[in-house]
Amino acid sequence: MQKRKGKISILAILALLITLFAPLPFDAQATQAANALDASENVTIDAYSAWDSNAVYLANDVVSYNGNDYRAKWWTQGDVPGETDVWELVPPSNGEYPVWSSSKAYVGNDIVSYNDQLYKAKWWTLGEIPGIAAVWELISGNPNPNPNPNPNPNPGGPNEPPITGDFKVVGYYPSWEPDKIGTIQYQNLTHINYAFAIPTNDGSLLPLENPAAATQIIQTAHANNVKVLLAVGGWSYNGTPLENTFMAATSTPQKVTQFGDAIIAMAKQYGFDGVDMDWEHPRSDGSSKQQYESLMVYLSQELKKENMLLTAAVLSGVTPEGIIYWDAAAHTNAVINAVDWFNVMAYDGGDGDRHSTYDFAVLSAKYWKETRNMPAEKVVLGVPFYGRPSWAPYRDILQANPNAYNTDISMINGMEAHYNGIPTIERKTQYALDNLGGVMIWELTQDTTNLDKSLLQAIGNKVRAQSN
Repeated sequence: MQKRKGKISILAILALLITLFAPLPFDAQATQAANALDASENVTIDAYSAWDSNAVYLANDVVSYNGNDYRAKWWTQGDVPGETDVWELVPPSNGEYPVWSSSKAYVGNDIVSYNDQLYKAKWWTLGEIPGIAAVWELISGNPNPNPNPNPNPNPGGPNEPPITGDFKVVGYYPSWEPDKIGTIQYQNLTHINYAFAIPTNDGSLLPLENPAAATQIIQTAHANNVKVLLAVGGWSYNGTPLENTFMAATSTPQKVTQFGDAIIAMAKQYGFDGVDMDWEHPRSDGSSKQQYESLMVYLSQELKKENMLLTAAVLSGVTPEGIIYWDAAAHTNAVINAVDWFNVMAYDGGDGDRHSTYDFAVLSAKYWKETRNMPAEKVVLGVPFYGRPSWAPYRDILQANPNAYNTDISMINGMEAHYNGIPTIERKTQYALDNLGGVMIWELTQDTTNLDKSLLQAIGNKVRAQSN
């Protein structure tokens, strides 16, 4: 029995050896090779050894440190990669670092690309813009530095002069769109309103949303001779109308002063050139009208001491049929005298063709200029960069219909959108050039970046043509 078992064992071993060393069929070879490749993809290999403070490194030695690779320029020992000039950053294998995103959180030593420059985070950060916020440091030895500190020096076109003269082109920029500040056409603007600083019941303001974006806009705007105002309020905040908040914030003379001082303090803190009040809307009855007037008069006298502007977004004044809004009278003569100008919201007259026609714009302008005897230079005509009832931005309407720039009605998502195409925008701009002090836009990010079809570019072209 034992001898028989020994023979069987020897035969089994021989069979196994034959199986292992026999050539595989082609399909089996391919399957084995594929499995080997899959396995290799799951293996993590450290391309470079970790930096050692005790080791000596020579020129072109590469080490890994804090998730990045560094190459020595010359002999070094103990010099920390990323902190001394002897080390230069080695780019990823594809040569590109991730582009900074305002919605992504970064931790210390994370590296991003922004405006063609590389920045390293010093600590945890979210939404703070590289090159502006102290949390980011510019990495030395950047292979593609941007010699121009202005990230968007002439976005209106390659050889276009800025808008000059007294005619105003005012664009609102929403604080909730920090990723789009690089699309601002500074050459086609004279003023930007950063929207919004949010009031509180106790007569103060919430912290400014995306302050780094505001700082970047102010810096670039000033480099292009454009002024930036802090817009306060708006229709609502987090779905709640702000009318009652404004009422509470100005309910006593003491709170009017406190609220006004808080607004001015924030404007000065960030370097804004003035304040745009967006109380939507003071009423002609009750105490609303007087509280609004008291606030505006106080802001005017205090801002003038600082050589800063005061403007206000106001009702169209009339319906699309020309019927006067009762509450338009809440913007009293004292307020008209206090402001540098009104941004007249000559839109949202209703859905469809009631939204913002040329005729509606003219009726709105005439109410403030003729019925209210407001100086023409203080009337700035508002135009929309969106449609109703879809509320779609012009850029989305244009994407749905590439010819939307040449008309005022287009279909988007199965809905008919009424908006202002280039011909109507040009016609309104010409009316304002002939009769008023400027045009205002709600809001800049809703425009297209295609300058051939851009509404703001059309405004800029019309204004420059008038001044030539």
